[in-house]
Amino acid sequence: MSANKFKFGNLHLKNAKEVSEYTDKLIAETEELITNQIPDKIFSLDKANTESFLPYKDIVSITTDVDICPESLAGALSSIQELRNSNDHVPNTKKRKLENNEDGFSNFAGVPCNKKLTHLIDLIKPEVRDVIQTCEKIQMWIQLLIPRIEDGNNFGVSIQEEVLNEVHRIQSESVNYLDSISRYFVTRAKIASKVAKYPFLDDYKRAIKEIDEKEYLSLQFSINEMKSHYLLILDVVSKNYEKIKKPRSSANLTSMY
Repeated sequence: MSANKFKFGNLHLKNAKEVSEYTDKLIAETEELITNQIPDKIFSLDKANTESFLPYKDIVSITTDVDICPESLAGALSSIQELRNSNDHVPNTKKRKLENNEDGFSNFAGVPCNKKLTHLIDLIKPEVRDVIQTCEKIQMWIQLLIPRIEDGNNFGVSIQEEVLNEVHRIQSESVNYLDSISRYFVTRAKIASKVAKYPFLDDYKRAIKEIDEKEYLSLQFSINEMKSHYLLILDVVSKNYEKIKKPRSSANLTSMY
């Protein structure tokens, strides 16, 4: 693509040459992203699924036991309460220091996260970010290629808009993956607090295992969905590439799909 193709209408734009060159560069980078980087992403996600998820063929192996010793927890809480009570007759500066003291829980093991799932989450989150950023770039690419509004001959523009809608849908679904991850930690923490409060109820302990298994399946679904998202992007862009690039360059007789 030659430089300075984008003139931005009749605007007397400050740094017009630089802005035009930046626009051309953005378009060229996005087209390189589509043709080279997205295919690589498809195979890297497939490899990640094989190497990181398939080893857990027995889904039960992903779960961990949560055992909280009531005596240890009671002792820790008692120590913290003693610290708070001792603040009643001390200056504010000393009071804040005592409130920040964590010695009360120094001998309490606590409830760790599921390390296996945390590892998988740390693996997936950068991939989700990449999908979102890819969709953002493709949307900007199409927006820049949409011609000015005119009467008639808008079939190619309608195709551009349809592709935009599809890419936006994929982006929205990808954002939901991040929401699901945060909800998992909050839900697991709430159940773990129930285990601490009611250690004699095995249902709460089982509930933590169930939520871990559910999150594992959700993560595996997400990584396969991201692979499908990239395939769908390639499919819809490749089938409509000419109309996206030049929406008004022909008689517009070709159907979208």
